[in-house]
Amino acid sequence: MAIRKVANAYYVVRDMDRSARFYRDVLGLEVKFADPGKWTQFDVAGTQIAIATPAPGQPDPGENATVVLEVDDLDAMQQRLRDEGMTPSEVIAMGSHGSFFTVRDPDGNLVQFFARAG
Repeated sequence: MAIRKVANAYYVVRDMDRSARFYRDVLGLEVKFADPGKWTQFDVAGTQIAIATPAPGQPDPGENATVVLEVDDLDAMQQRLRDEGMTPSEVIAMGSHGSFFTVRDPDGNLVQFFARAG
């Protein structure tokens, strides 16, 4: 039995509506599936990420993996997040690989934005 692909990555959140707004309206991700109050799944260019409300066997909100989203313009995304009242980190250069910054979503989960070096 082989692992075939990443099905999705998800964060556990306290407030589904508030977090769905962040991923849908602030980041502009398309909702692919929603089980109201329990699960919302988004498409990011064919990869799925999701948010879920707490359930047995899951980590607490803010204590799980980091989703990395690739963007074309780090500065524009950083400004958009500031305009929404968020506090993104400074941009960190990784040489010829690219650059990134992080921000916390409404539940304290880290979201990292990455742009390839030009």
